[in-house]
Amino acid sequence: MKRLVPLILALAVVALASPNAWAQRPGRGGPGRFGFNSLNLLAQQSVQDELKLTEDQRKQVTEKVEKQRAAAGDLQGLSREERQKKVQERTKANEAAVAAILNDEQVKRFKQISLQQRGARAFSDPEVAQALGLSGEQKDRIKGIEESVQSETRGLVQGNAGGGDRQDLRKKIASLSKSAEEKLNALLTPEQQAKWKELNGEPFNGEIRPPQFRGGNRPGG
Repeated sequence: MKRLVPLILALAVVALASPNAWAQRPGRGGPGRFGFNSLNLLAQQSVQDELKLTEDQRKQVTEKVEKQRAAAGDLQGLSREERQKKVQERTKANEAAVAAILNDEQVKRFKQISLQQRGARAFSDPEVAQALGLSGEQKDRIKGIEESVQSETRGLVQGNAGGGDRQDLRKKIASLSKSAEEKLNALLTPEQQAKWKELNGEPFNGEIRPPQFRGGNRPGG
């Protein structure tokens, strides 16, 4: 059950790299099934290389991301409910855009990469939960582990905001990630573990970089 919670480390790396973190706060607004923001993930050069995107496909991705960045300000001034609705709409639009750009084989691999990047958060996806056959009790316990890890990770990162030892912070987060992985692993039956491994496919070892935003804007959804 390797790569079960890599998102914990990814969020910490983003937080360390920039005060204005790229990903949405976990559990708020909900990234799409493809993982965080599907277009931002597909915009990663390592992902594009893995999927062997053509020059035309890469151009399409760039154009879609630029449009998304231009619309980033649309979420400002909205109420929490309006913002959540807008994010959900944008998430669906991103998923549709990704599916339209990729061929069937690329979509399959992209979903695997996304699951690996999302780690524990993927279990909250209804499709994943159904594929694994998670029981109601398992879902509740997984949610509890996710919330605990997210809270502890935020606490570690915030505690380091004043200029603490980043190397020490990474070690602590790595330890937290390993602990969470062991807890989640213990919740799954051998059959569910085998299915999860199948859904993840071959390990993706490409580098995922925090997106760079012009003018300090962050994308919505």
